[in-house]
Amino acid sequence: MKVLITRAKSTPDGTPGRLVTEAGFSCDTLELPWKDNQRGISCIIADTYEGWIWQSPTMGRAVIRLEDKHGRKDVLIHNGNFAGDQTIDEDHDGRPDKFTQIHGCTEVGMGYGMITRPDGKGLQWGVLSSKQTLALLVAHLGPGKHQFTYRWADGCAP
Repeated sequence: MKVLITRAKSTPDGTPGRLVTEAGFSCDTLELPWKDNQRGISCIIADTYEGWIWQSPTMGRAVIRLEDKHGRKDVLIHNGNFAGDQTIDEDHDGRPDKFTQIHGCTEVGMGYGMITRPDGKGLQWGVLSSKQTLALLVAHLGPGKHQFTYRWADGCAP
């Protein structure tokens, strides 16, 4: 199945987007901000990737695994809420000011909002209803290889 992920502009809270399949399923996405495809701190290059359903031993659930490409490995589409910029340290304490749960992957959900951070440091903007959305997406896609195209919305490319 063909899947299109269209990204909006990157912000310190991440890169929001919209996932739409050729069969009509749609949901919101959240990725790390664009940082020149650097592993661990950047979203992946806008391109087409082959992907498939994969049972993640660390996450304990079915996720979507994308092919290794452009120097990036182990990139997944999975649940999560936060994708904050890991290069911002305005208080100079040696720790990023923004919280993230990904290192180059894509989180899926339905809607965005302010969410309590798991580290107890207040609220941060993130994607909502992620576990439920991932389960719906996995069931919708089913087994086999799928084609995931990442693109920037008009006027949003870095």
